[in-house]
Amino acid sequence: MTEILPHHISSAAEAIVRAFERNDENDYFSRFSPTCTFIFAPDDTVHADRASWHSAWGKLQESGWRVVSCRTLESGVRILAEGGVFWHVLETTAIVDGEPQTYRERETIVFEKSQEGLLAVHEHLSSVTEEGTAL
Repeated sequence: MTEILPHHISSAAEAIVRAFERNDENDYFSRFSPTCTFIFAPDDTVHADRASWHSAWGKLQESGWRVVSCRTLESGVRILAEGGVFWHVLETTAIVDGEPQTYRERETIVFEKSQEGLLAVHEHLSSVTEEGTAL
């Protein structure tokens, strides 16, 4: 891949969302750089690398948490010299404490070109109210 185009970034982000929705741990985590940072609004921990978020994901899965569905409501892309930024508003339904819960978030994923293709190097989630304003 020489020139990065918007559809490259969108496709890389979509692959992350689909792996997340399938609870496909191997596929999901393979799409992040080992040094990727993760910041999630409801989480008081900044995950400084993929291993940290992978460990937290495992604990969530052990507690019974599972993604049921995840869909993008609106999105955009910005191309950078060696990667790009993908943002979207997404709606996720997950099983939490045995019950389905649906919530909306804004997510930004920063991608960087690597030997493996485009890998996410930063992910940030913010909660959104029904009206679309950040909490």
